[in-house]
Amino acid sequence: MHFSSRSRLIPGLLALASTSAAQTVNIANGTIQGGKCNRTDSYYFSSIPYALPPVDDLRFKAPQPHVQAYNGTLDATVAPASCIQFSTLFAESNTQSEDCLYLNIWTPSTATRDSKLPVKVWLYGGGNEAGGVSDPTYDGCYATSDSIIVSINYRVGPLGFLALESLGLNGNFGLQDQLLGLEWIQENIESFGGDPTKVLLFGQSAGAIDVYVISTLPQATELISSVALESGGGRDPPTVNKAQQWQQHFLDQLNCTTPDLDCVLAASTSELVVAEAAMPDEQAPGATTPFTAEGARANWGPLVDGNILPETPTAVGNKVPAIFGFNSEEGTLFVFGDYQEESLSLTQADYDVFLEYNFGPLASVVNQTYSVSKFNSTIAPVFAAMSTVLGEVSYKCPAHRALLKSREIGVPVWSYEFSHTPSCAWYGAIPESILEYVGATHTAEIPFVFNTTHNMPLPDGNCTFTNAEQALSASMSEAWTSMAEFGRPADETVWPQWTRNTSAGVNIDESMVVGTVDYTSCLFWDAIYEKSVEIANAS
Repeated sequence: MHFSSRSRLIPGLLALASTSAAQTVNIANGTIQGGKCNRTDSYYFSSIPYALPPVDDLRFKAPQPHVQAYNGTLDATVAPASCIQFSTLFAESNTQSEDCLYLNIWTPSTATRDSKLPVKVWLYGGGNEAGGVSDPTYDGCYATSDSIIVSINYRVGPLGFLALESLGLNGNFGLQDQLLGLEWIQENIESFGGDPTKVLLFGQSAGAIDVYVISTLPQATELISSVALESGGGRDPPTVNKAQQWQQHFLDQLNCTTPDLDCVLAASTSELVVAEAAMPDEQAPGATTPFTAEGARANWGPLVDGNILPETPTAVGNKVPAIFGFNSEEGTLFVFGDYQEESLSLTQADYDVFLEYNFGPLASVVNQTYSVSKFNSTIAPVFAAMSTVLGEVSYKCPAHRALLKSREIGVPVWSYEFSHTPSCAWYGAIPESILEYVGATHTAEIPFVFNTTHNMPLPDGNCTFTNAEQALSASMSEAWTSMAEFGRPADETVWPQWTRNTSAGVNIDESMVVGTVDYTSCLFWDAIYEKSVEIANAS
């Protein structure tokens, strides 16, 4: 089963700040010169290499650490290129390159080597096919109050996750990029004023899926102390074996008719992008159960290989304290991405096709529980039904499954539901005219976590969040900082731990309010999941 979703969320260009009042930091490789943010009293250090460029003979290989000395002082005032992007819809005209394994760091202007500040490390979303640290929404200039912010560029699409055994490729290169970036942070963040023992790894969508994967690895506690998973925690990747047939289509589209690594290495990046776009979505390894795909286009990402990713993540559970959260209207952005101007006039026939495509023989069961008539009070019932199904299956209920596993193994966890509709568009690709329809959709919480509340959509928009939204943003950013520093988002009275009996958590709308996070619908989706596995195994 899989969702038809041709959309992916994607980065634009980072509007970096002025290069005046530059700050310098010394590490083993040499001196790094950063700049001062132009709207906040923070410093930034961009395009710091943590690995050698993965080009030529290093394409489709594990990243190699960048241990070479800098040629003079490293100029860290220019935003890095994004890694090569695949199959994106909301892409802006950002620079792309295979030479992309860099990270960005933001620090308070008062930070010194002895500051021992908590560290928040970001992994971006984009379906593991797109995304980059130069997205202006991820600008750490606004979120460095009493913390260090780091974001890691990593390879996506086939360049990050091609795992064809016939070519001798083990895949998981993008995951290894992330792990090497975290190792670099452990070795160097103290020089920027950070505490390597207080590292929160947080991400959104595919970034959160990757964060969850990392949190279950044997070396997790050596690299991070806590995690926050925004709309993505608890989704299990497919196995390498399951990916073979689909990934073979990539070779076919490149006209590499025999298993020949040289043929793939010789392809240009534009040829790689064209070949990937022509692959059949319906055969993707992540498109077989509703709990392993964000949609039919969740084609790339970590694979269970018995080595880099030795076990299925939810069978292991996260090894560090975690925040799991979802947005109340996750699915609306994807339905709008698929149907565009037709979204508000969809019919029962459209819904029938949607259910059949995604649930096959279980479509009628889903239709009984999520019938269009139950959404008649909304402005567009079919749109609301599709969006609800997609959001619960892909984000809400995977988080619930991960929460249950965490409690089973005794790891403290916290939960939230974000239900606030931002007053400003936060991505340039999201017009303000549809805000009332998409509501608290996928990605809506990101500007609040990064405290980017002005000039929306960044970098140079003319909309500013309300005073109440700015206060909410400060509260969310502080909670993530507390998670990094103390391993909890707040005191129990402000944000209680989640348990199966209480389902306690925080409801985030105009403010953060203690209450319960309702996962009752997940009983139904768990049953659908189990039945879908049974059907798949019998076929």
